[in-house]
Amino acid sequence: MAHVRLSALAGALLLLAACSASPTATPPGTASSTRTTTPATTPSPSATPPALTYCSAPFPSGRQLALVSLGNSHVVVRDITDVAHPVTRCTFLSGAYYRFVDATHVSYISGSSGDRSALYVLDLQTAQQRLVRTWTNTGSLFWVYAFSPDGNTLTYLTSTAGYQVSWHVLSASGDVKLLDIGSIPPRDANPNNDDAMVGFSADGQYVAVEQTLSATATAPAIVRLSDHKVVYSQAGGTMATWARAGATLFFRTSAGVVSWDATLGARTVVPQGFKWILPWPSADGKRIAYVDVDSTGLHHPGYLQVSDGQAFRVSSRPRDGAVFLTSTLMWYAEERACTSVSVCTLGYPELTGKTFIYDVVARTETPSIITAFFDSWPHSV
Repeated sequence: MAHVRLSALAGALLLLAACSASPTATPPGTASSTRTTTPATTPSPSATPPALTYCSAPFPSGRQLALVSLGNSHVVVRDITDVAHPVTRCTFLSGAYYRFVDATHVSYISGSSGDRSALYVLDLQTAQQRLVRTWTNTGSLFWVYAFSPDGNTLTYLTSTAGYQVSWHVLSASGDVKLLDIGSIPPRDANPNNDDAMVGFSADGQYVAVEQTLSATATAPAIVRLSDHKVVYSQAGGTMATWARAGATLFFRTSAGVVSWDATLGARTVVPQGFKWILPWPSADGKRIAYVDVDSTGLHHPGYLQVSDGQAFRVSSRPRDGAVFLTSTLMWYAEERACTSVSVCTLGYPELTGKTFIYDVVARTETPSIITAFFDSWPHSV
């Protein structure tokens, strides 16, 4: 995606569990068909080492790709250009918080569970790894980052040992602090309401931040990249995402889902009572996937039609984590209700292990072998 957002509790726990992997795992394939990645430069002694990965050689360009897990703890780059006959192109044996930078580069965080972490970018074609930045205290929201559409600029959140969080952009021109967000010490979070994201507009002209975890929530703030000027800010928003075309940010407020763009400003798209969770836009810019929650605490998948603001629930069965795998295929995971037998973490429904793919054109749901989803490419068309 062009942005990163996740629920501060459930999303982080889900990603950490799905990304953990054994560094001694046997690589897939044979020596003649796979390549072990190597760092382009030797990391400094203070930097966390890069992940061990295996990629097919050669790696084809111009493909439809997905960063997913398939029934185990490893994360793979899956070629889904032919959805009926997908191919695994790369396997990550460690790392966390994976994102596509572009069609041939994947970013990830190494060492996210200790007091030293690093952000790397892997070149899928050359198997070289580039160290982007390091930090010595994970603190708060260290996993929230995103690359610009052209892959040349990074935006991220970082914090000091005292949990003082700040928002930055990093490019060839240097590292610029955009905003001091304030103190965000560890606390319990509500996955249906709490969120943190940063991301670039599809046209690359704006960057946004949204977080609900500090005493003075930033929800959202939008900065114009040409002069680093704040062009819009509002309190009380959450669950934000950029559309995949132009420069339109969608976010949830007590009034419903609101959109902002430089021409029209802010306006309500879906009225009060509509509370989407973890929105994920389709690459063609036509739809935004989400889940909403019912009175029993179970989640249901749907999508917003960007052209007219109509929202469609696609299943009455409990499903969570809805995203667009392609522009017309949604992926999500099955939930089970919280009971005395099925104990839930902080009251949040647990997953059954079953996952599904929903075709928004054919309106059909089929079982999936994907057990966890992290990103898909292209980000826009």
